[in-house]
Amino acid sequence: MKTELQERNVFMKKCIKFLGLCLLMMSLMMSTIAYASNDDIKVAIDGEYVEFDVQPQLINDRTMVPLRAIFEALGAEVDWDNDTQTVIAMKNDVTVTATIGSTKMYIDDEEKIMDVAPMLIDGRTLVPVRFVAEAFECDVDWNGSEQTVYIESLDVVYDGILTEEELYDMYE
Repeated sequence: MKTELQERNVFMKKCIKFLGLCLLMMSLMMSTIAYASNDDIKVAIDGEYVEFDVQPQLINDRTMVPLRAIFEALGAEVDWDNDTQTVIAMKNDVTVTATIGSTKMYIDDEEKIMDVAPMLIDGRTLVPVRFVAEAFECDVDWNGSEQTVYIESLDVVYDGILTEEELYDMYE
């Protein structure tokens, strides 16, 4: 006949095994979710999806994208200084400078601090897409259900004459 202490020990062992199994299952599910979400991240600029040679990734809750591809997709000219690991991107009158491993980004010599520093992954420099896009005065939205970053540039080019309705809408 089992004593009360033995019954408690058996019960505790079963509880510990059950909790361990639950933790194992949760960790497997979470890693699958994280992996799937990184594979599905998309970036659209003015309605056009950008193709990257290295998949955008979520790192520290920030969407990181290949530096040259995003700068060029935004219409910027890109220069790379390999000695200092620094990128200089220019568009119109805006110059953006960022260095791998540094959270400091300079926009026309004004220092800004990024949440995540640019980093090398698979031989490509990844940068936080929001900081880069906003540096060039773009609007940035994240749609979590679609896993998509939507960027709207403020470069508006009219190839014709505005209608009366369009003028009215602009000043409404």
